Amino acid sequence: MWFSFSTNFLIFITAVILYFFYKKSFVFVYYKAFVILTGFAALVAGFGHLPTFDNSTSLMILYVSRVINLISVFCFIHGTLWSFNYFQHKIYWSLEVLFFLGFLVWLTVYNVFTLVIVYSIFGFIVVGVTSYLLNYKVQREAANRVLSGVFILAVSAIIFVVFKTDYNTLAADIDHVLVSIALVVLMAGFNKLSKNEIKK
Repeated sequence: MWFSFSTNFLIFITAVILYFFYKKSFVFVYYKAFVILTGFAALVAGFGHLPTFDNSTSLMILYVSRVINLISVFCFIHGTLWSFNYFQHKIYWSLEVLFFLGFLVWLTVYNVFTLVIVYSIFGFIVVGVTSYLLNYKVQREAANRVLSGVFILAVSAIIFVVFKTDYNTLAADIDHVLVSIALVVLMAGFNKLSKNEIKK
């Protein structure tokens, strides 16, 4: 458990370093928020999995971490839609908010990490991958890095879902290391976005 906590802490440390490294860059504030909130979510989740807390307290801590996770993915979605000028169409803003609120209510009722994964698939694949592919020609450098980062996140999620058990945290630890790597790659991609060349 404590080793697994340390890999959660790795995500947090990676996010903090990235945040301050790119603090004075032109990376959109919502992308910075996505990275730092992902780190805080991992840190809180690490405490939630420790055996020092009773079950009800652990579940509450994990709920908080999952809410932070949802907010972090929301920031990624918002940053992507804003960066590619999709907010010119109000329907995108409305759908973004409705999806977030729907998953937040759903999470409040069931409190399972699977819901965070499903929302992340929507955010990273449906919104992220689609947007960067549509703008690939004018944002090649950024797109290559962001798409690579999303791919790493997808691999980490598959490993987590398929191989994680209550008795073996190795899959979760591998997942945490991959998430840390993905954050580095994603932030490098965000930093390459050229706002003046984005497809209208």
